[in-house]
Amino acid sequence: MLRTITTAVATGTLLAALGVATTGTAHAAPQAYPKAYLHTTVTQWTHWTPDANTSSHAGTLYAGTNYFYCHIQGATYGVNGRYSATWLLTDDDSGNRNVYVSDLNLTEDDWINEYHYLGPC
Repeated sequence: MLRTITTAVATGTLLAALGVATTGTAHAAPQAYPKAYLHTTVTQWTHWTPDANTSSHAGTLYAGTNYFYCHIQGATYGVNGRYSATWLLTDDDSGNRNVYVSDLNLTEDDWINEYHYLGPC
């Protein structure tokens, strides 16, 4: 138990020293996958956790070509008659790192092929 607590404290201290935000619920760090550049159709909120809750709102990701690190399963979200529980890890245009957006706002082609481009978080 003490080892787990010590590791958690050391990890938090290291992340803070590196300038990585540790506010809110813990979220995944990018794995060893290369960034994938995909196209988003709308400007959207980013979230600290893979859900669409207002309480997890982090910043904004503008529509256009954006890079993503990986995908993770989170809360189911629906828009325009489509539903998905897949969330993509990225850095947003507000300066927040390691935040999530739903995959539903990708272009049709990128939405269909995202698992080809991105590995799991």
